[in-house]
Amino acid sequence: MRQRTELHAADQRCETLVVLLPPSLSSVDDFYDQGFVEAVHQRRLPVDLLLADTTGQHVIDQTVVTALHTEVILPAHTMGYRTIWMAGISLGAFSALHYAAHHADGLAGLYLLAPYPGTGDVIAEIRAAGGAASWSRQQPSTQDERAWWRWLVQESLKAESTTPVYFGTGNSDRFLNGQRLLSDLLPKERTRMLPGGHDWSTWKALWEDWLDHGPLPSEAKPIQ
Repeated sequence: MRQRTELHAADQRCETLVVLLPPSLSSVDDFYDQGFVEAVHQRRLPVDLLLADTTGQHVIDQTVVTALHTEVILPAHTMGYRTIWMAGISLGAFSALHYAAHHADGLAGLYLLAPYPGTGDVIAEIRAAGGAASWSRQQPSTQDERAWWRWLVQESLKAESTTPVYFGTGNSDRFLNGQRLLSDLLPKERTRMLPGGHDWSTWKALWEDWLDHGPLPSEAKPIQ
């Protein structure tokens, strides 16, 4: 899995790492071209970035969880990162959710930008059941996308979230109907909808909004 790292300071890693996963048919280079990396630098946020090229093939082969765990998250913990956020766009957000369903204990939280909500048959099941909460009670344990839907329901039922999930999308996103089923499970203060569709300009606006108003630290804490 191709990766690129951007450190807040050239000579010292921060305690907080944000792992960014691209949408389908994109790569980590797009995070540079579309201004995502520059947005972090402009704000002087005391976080390091790790851009990881998860792909649709990882999802099809059902290797995305293993690849992220062995090639990204475990090495990051070994390097001393104490707080690891995972953020993804569209299929990248889908992959982030799938990873969290199996290894949430290694993450501080998730940021889902315009998440791909899954295949039509699963969305239809959830709608027919009256929502994800009632649907999850009828589901056996599986390793497909249903696993992250069940995890998200379980997380939503906790008195205090151990892996908070933040959500943002455009009000004309082509996956909005399925995304609403997902966002209904989250506290309103962790959801955000801005004008726009399923495109880079909307994702950039959502990213900047999260950087400005989200949970990332404002004070640098270097790895000791």
